[in-house]
Amino acid sequence: MNEDLMVELAIKSLIQEVSLYPKPGLVDPVDCGAHDDMDYYTFLDSCFALAPGFRNYYRTGQVHQGSPRELFDKIRGVGMANEESMFIATGNVNTHKGANFLYGVAIAAMAYLGEPTLEELRVMIQEMTAGIVEEELVSLKNFYTHGEKVYEEFGYTGIRGEVEEGIPLVFEIALPIISAGNNYQENLKRALLELIKLNNDSNMLKRGGIEGLNYGKELANQSYQDIDDHIRMMNEEFIRKNLNPGGTADLLALAIFFKLYENEILKG
Repeated sequence: MNEDLMVELAIKSLIQEVSLYPKPGLVDPVDCGAHDDMDYYTFLDSCFALAPGFRNYYRTGQVHQGSPRELFDKIRGVGMANEESMFIATGNVNTHKGANFLYGVAIAAMAYLGEPTLEELRVMIQEMTAGIVEEELVSLKNFYTHGEKVYEEFGYTGIRGEVEEGIPLVFEIALPIISAGNNYQENLKRALLELIKLNNDSNMLKRGGIEGLNYGKELANQSYQDIDDHIRMMNEEFIRKNLNPGGTADLLALAIFFKLYENEILKG
């Protein structure tokens, strides 16, 4: 498996996600959604700043000799360094913190296995992250970070729970939608709406509480005649209520990455 191609596909998927228009409450080339601290160019800077770290995830997975969980522990340090690179490039704006975590797990797993099928990749991700919800959330006595406080208040396990379950929102929800039919752009928008409807996005909770999260889900679940018009309406509402489904955007980007991997490496 080619390291350069893997990193290229990872960056390409992040750029495709931020370039998708329209989106509700999210940065795209036309507007900044519910953000006043970042724009499309901030995201482009972030995408390319993450590339060296993506390469380090790959190399760490490629040479790893221990267990899947030991590989996960190894890439934690790589992830922290890559997060710092992101913050330097963006002026301390969090553009891709969640994506950096998800891509780190995925890229290290791909490199460790060497061109795995998507099902093999999913099993590896589960093995790498087995037990982290218990260790990092359930066992806590004090809750400090936003993710920890979300778990304390609502019982949502967030990105930790998602990876421990093998990222079902990506593998079972988004990927089949992206892969259906020939209208790729519309498929991405349909996948995004479905993810918003199903994901307990911590960004939405942070900005709008449980009411904001549920409101976003309700809008995503509404029927529509034209998907672009519907999403533009959602964007206006998300901006009005300061809602941003950033964690959901990370899941969409990862689904795009897996689709590119399937098309250009597994089928290539």
